[in-house]
Amino acid sequence: MTTENISRPYYSIQYLLRELAKGLGTKSKANTKLDYACKQLEINPFELDVLKQKLIHEPLTKLVNIYFADHVLNTFNDVVELYIDLMRKVPLDGVNAGIAHQYIDRYFMTFFVAYMCRDMLDGMRLTPRDVAWSNKNMMLHVLENLERSTEWQGFLANATDEQKERIRVWKTGKELPKFSSLSMGECWEMGNGWGTFKARLVIGRLWDHFFSKCSYVDLELLKHHSLESCLNILIEKLNGQRKKVTEQYKALGETTEELFQHLLLRHEKGKSSRNVCQQLLNQLDEQTALYDKNEDTKYFLHWMRARFLLHSGQLEEAIPEYQKAFEKVLYRQVINLEKIVTEAIVVACRSSEPKKRFINRLRRISVIMNFDFKALQHGIDEYKSKPEDIELWEMMAFSHAFSSHFPKDSFFPGATYPTNPHNSYGPWIVDESKYSLDIDNPNAVWNVGEAGGMIKSMPQLVYYAMNEGVEEVEQLLNAGADVNEFSATNDSALLLAVQSMQVNLFPLNSMDESLFQLISQKPHKQSVLDTLTDKRKLSPLGCAVQTGRVDIVEKLLDMGASVDRRHDTSGETPLFTAIGLIAHHTRPKQNALHWEMMKYSEMNLQSMRANANGLMPYSLRELILAVQKQQSEECYQRLHEAMALYQMDNILRYTTADDFRNIARLLIQRGAKPNAKHNTAMLGYTPLMLAIELDEAELVEAMIDSEHHQLKWDDTCVNSSDRQRQNINQLIRKWRSKHVAKMLQMRFSD
Repeated sequence: MTTENISRPYYSIQYLLRELAKGLGTKSKANTKLDYACKQLEINPFELDVLKQKLIHEPLTKLVNIYFADHVLNTFNDVVELYIDLMRKVPLDGVNAGIAHQYIDRYFMTFFVAYMCRDMLDGMRLTPRDVAWSNKNMMLHVLENLERSTEWQGFLANATDEQKERIRVWKTGKELPKFSSLSMGECWEMGNGWGTFKARLVIGRLWDHFFSKCSYVDLELLKHHSLESCLNILIEKLNGQRKKVTEQYKALGETTEELFQHLLLRHEKGKSSRNVCQQLLNQLDEQTALYDKNEDTKYFLHWMRARFLLHSGQLEEAIPEYQKAFEKVLYRQVINLEKIVTEAIVVACRSSEPKKRFINRLRRISVIMNFDFKALQHGIDEYKSKPEDIELWEMMAFSHAFSSHFPKDSFFPGATYPTNPHNSYGPWIVDESKYSLDIDNPNAVWNVGEAGGMIKSMPQLVYYAMNEGVEEVEQLLNAGADVNEFSATNDSALLLAVQSMQVNLFPLNSMDESLFQLISQKPHKQSVLDTLTDKRKLSPLGCAVQTGRVDIVEKLLDMGASVDRRHDTSGETPLFTAIGLIAHHTRPKQNALHWEMMKYSEMNLQSMRANANGLMPYSLRELILAVQKQQSEECYQRLHEAMALYQMDNILRYTTADDFRNIARLLIQRGAKPNAKHNTAMLGYTPLMLAIELDEAELVEAMIDSEHHQLKWDDTCVNSSDRQRQNINQLIRKWRSKHVAKMLQMRFSD
């Protein structure tokens, strides 16, 4: 972990969060964890999300309302995006951290505070410039504004002496309100003004904390400059510092440029290249020691040394150099950080013994800096002790991508090219003639696959279930084969038997239930019923829902499958899946539009990664480019249309809307949660909301009548396109769900 005592010109993201928490007055909600996080330059993105909730969303939801909490959190996230963009625009190689901090404190932090407050000021018909010129503290502005409200005047008339004194002191600016003291008055309800009152008080405290109590921000700036101008001036100042150090590092810069050209990726190396690079590295090492006492550019030396060692065939020796480069480039140079992280994670995963701790660090900063997505998490629930930064199959995918980043002909002549020590990723080619039933060893495990592609270890029972070999499976079961064994990727014989009947696969399987009837007769452990496959996150119950057969779903529930076990790369509950499949019958055009809208979404790109098997690039940037290229190719478009038509034809041929309705009813009867949150195009969408969208009044009624769960009628979701939160009533109106509205009116008319 890189600690804060290694000084960097840019502050960390968690540092910005801590400053905001100080301004809001919520820092005590996570004091120790926040201070510890700020001593490091790196932070786990899951931990960062938790801190945002504890410091911003949870306290503001409780104090004001969820809508204001959304607004402040979204605004902070916007500021972080702007900050990352600033780091990308202005690399600070060679710039002294202390000098950079002075400029960032004065210009960016001033911008930060004003940006956080701007929308609320607009509601008061004020601008940051107005407040700056007024020579009043913000709490005075807020309280003068509130005094125009008859509702606030009514509160003041009945306020206690203590409350009146507190408000008087706030007006003077002598004392910042404690966060807890802002809870005075009534709770927010639809129709009253207390949400607005308390939101303005919070913003008043935030502004006054910085501009009255902190010396590093500059209120004078806001008198003469717009917020955008503050950022532009900062960029000019930082670029000015870059120009100043250019002359200081001139000799060093010439060497780095020459060395970089010699060590370009994917470029063929000549016979003398290795000697030339070695001489340049020695020269750069001497110059760095001479000119760069504070190590403000030293990451580049480590980066080039890592490339040199790698292209010399010394992969294991290159990894520590990549680690040093990574640690020194953090919060200094985002463009080169992305390049170093991309190279380092591919190289580290190619190692015969990948160093998971370093790989985790690379993945974490990739997520924080928006280079990559978080690893899939299907509920931080009883099935997982803690979130994973990167899964094993993803590491194998990065290893598989090594040859595209570092092709063999780009290595120095005579260097040993690192072969892939991992064979559990890539195209899976199976020669069935090589495998024969071994009835004497019913639990024998085979390595299935051809050299050069993926090789997967699997029990022969799983192998024959995959090939729908009913006779072979029956013989193995009679010989004592264990149905509770998995393949290396967590495929079970039961899962594969269910997939024999799944209607939305391409290509379709036999649709024969014989295999399932054989295997399901045997007792299965809970782990087999609920374990997800490695990449695609398939579960027996999730796949059973996609057969459209309520008897298969019921059988799995009777066997002990957990009714709410999330599955698939999107992390759906079986109930959510069942309701969603109704739309293929009732609203097929809407389904196609939804896919088109979501094709570049995180959910869809994660699914592509999981299904690619090495046929698509794994790094996020390259994957998006590959998908965009595909979309422009007529051949791909025709193939995609044909596959979609094939899938739709099979769904219509083998299932009906009532099949999926019956499955949904069964799941509800067995205790499925109608309030389970899902992140689709709508964040926090529940099965109840999806049933409302599809106007499935009978399913909504079944949820109301459930003996297991009370419906949360006050639940809300967030539209990811405009970030607007919507409640149940708004969804009914939005989707024009007439049958649901009529049913609810009849049931609750009293």
